Amino acid sequence: MRSSNTYSSGLTRRTITPGQFVPSHQHFKSGSNLRRSLPNMSHSAYLQHLAHMSNDPPKIYPVHLLFTTNYRLPVDVDRCHLERHLSDVDFEVIFQMSRGDFYRIPEWRRNELKKRVKLY
Repeated sequence: MRSSNTYSSGLTRRTITPGQFVPSHQHFKSGSNLRRSLPNMSHSAYLQHLAHMSNDPPKIYPVHLLFTTNYRLPVDVDRCHLERHLSDVDFEVIFQMSRGDFYRIPEWRRNELKKRVKLY
């Protein structure tokens, strides 16, 4: 059979015979723009983020440091779950419910509540 010349997104030229399987990841050069646009998974910030996903309890911060209007949030807070860094007393004062009740409601509703109190 005759082989055909195929271009993969204009990055590399491959000669592929009909019926030959070539994994898509082999079409890209290692130094292409695609690789540079992906996050660097060995970056220290990413490693710190993984460290925060451990089972350790989150560090507690005063409310005024966690408001989204504060552009200098502490570096070790989980930006998507700022409510986890509140003390139990502050949590109940702000949300007017216990943590158990808060986490029983649907996530979309929790996000709406967090937006109202500027923790999202």
